[in-house]
Amino acid sequence: MVRAGLLVAAIFLVISFAPVLGAEEPRQIDLKTLVRMALEENLDIQAQTYDTRAGEAALRGAYGIYDPRVEGGVSEGRNRSFTNLEFLSTEPITRTRFRDTDLAIGQKIPLGTDLIASWRTRREYSSNDLLLVNPAYQGELRFSLVQPLLRDFGRTVTEQDILFAAKDLEVSVQDLRERAFDVIAQVRNAWIEALQLRQDMEYRRTSVELAKTILGENRARVDAGVLPPIENLEAEVGLRQRERDFLDVQRAYFDALDVLAQLINAPDPVAPQDVALERPQVHFDEETGYAAAVEKRPDLMRRLRQLERLDISRQVARNQTLPRVDVQASYARLSLEEEFGQSVDGLTSDDLENWEIGVRLSYPLGNREARNALQRADLQLKGEQARLAQLKEEARREIRAALRLIDVSDKKIEAARSGRRLAEEKLRTLLKRKEVGLATTRDVLEGEDDLAAARFDESAALADYNRAITDYLRVSGLLLEEERIRFVAPVSARQDRPLLGVAAP
Repeated sequence: MVRAGLLVAAIFLVISFAPVLGAEEPRQIDLKTLVRMALEENLDIQAQTYDTRAGEAALRGAYGIYDPRVEGGVSEGRNRSFTNLEFLSTEPITRTRFRDTDLAIGQKIPLGTDLIASWRTRREYSSNDLLLVNPAYQGELRFSLVQPLLRDFGRTVTEQDILFAAKDLEVSVQDLRERAFDVIAQVRNAWIEALQLRQDMEYRRTSVELAKTILGENRARVDAGVLPPIENLEAEVGLRQRERDFLDVQRAYFDALDVLAQLINAPDPVAPQDVALERPQVHFDEETGYAAAVEKRPDLMRRLRQLERLDISRQVARNQTLPRVDVQASYARLSLEEEFGQSVDGLTSDDLENWEIGVRLSYPLGNREARNALQRADLQLKGEQARLAQLKEEARREIRAALRLIDVSDKKIEAARSGRRLAEEKLRTLLKRKEVGLATTRDVLEGEDDLAAARFDESAALADYNRAITDYLRVSGLLLEEERIRFVAPVSARQDRPLLGVAAP
């Protein structure tokens, strides 16, 4: 009966530990490599990178307002009209066939000026025999200028779409930085979680081995008649509980490895390198962290860019409340010849030249649309300023909370280490007492449970301390700087490589 129980126990152990013994060992990677791979391969960062490059394409497209505009056309037709000079004409109806050809080039300049150069020619044949030139080519070469003096004057109004696109691109850059902040924080925390769980798994493995040793000793003593059979049952139950606990931690560990693999977009699980959780000594303070947050936090920087965008909108809205006063000027030369070439040559002569200059004024009475647009822009700007102030206060509060968490976690490490040392000493005492029959199997297993809990508390305290450091670096805006992450490529839609990378030390 005892041999059958041993066989069942052996089979259970093989099945329980099969995922560890049979599975292929995941590839071990250090934290710096994981961070670099996340920047290059993480799908969220890649998606935001494409959005940022799309913003750069939108900015380049906004400069299209300065692209020369070319227009041209050809039309042909026929006119019929009564002749009012019947005593001089043989026909009362005049029939005219014509073909018009025109070409114009326009250019916008930063002050809001529109420059247009146009050429037009008309070939006309009429049934009226009193015309001096028939058929005739009428040519015109004209230069025009429209310069706003009040409304629509100035570079800000002319380039408003460019300025908006530039601010949108800067916002998109901050979105990319924020996405990198989130992903790198997740990588660091997943790394810490995997290290903690691997350490906990080793503790559980040790607990299983100890329970197996106790069970073997108990069976020998029961067979020798030194211990009652109940001690075997106590040891077997303790072994099964520890094997179950090991499997739970093992499952959580492999889940953590999957999270790491997902963050770096790896097809197979990866594991952190074989290192222990450390207790790095840090010296952070609230004012330094707050000053860094104001300059480096992506959400604050994005809010500032949005504030600047609203300020541009307000300037444009203020300009639109002014009356429109435009200077209009044009200069033209005309020609009238029998041949097309002669008509073109005739445009070089100043015999038929015209010019015109003047001022045009327009203003909508009441101008409610522009005045309310300005008021709306003012209110939106004030609202955004209030949101920025609130966000800064939230940043200060988060920095304080992170500093408190670092301090508390650091103190918890000392408390947990003291508890672990005490549990180790108690277990050693219980094992010695059990050898001389002064402690039961239950006493030893309970002491081992206390040691396992103390070890878990210590690893959890170390993990919490490291996570608290990551949280402080995130809320203070120093996380990317800590990992030496920089923009390693220009934001250009024409390129297809990561924008962020780890700079050389």
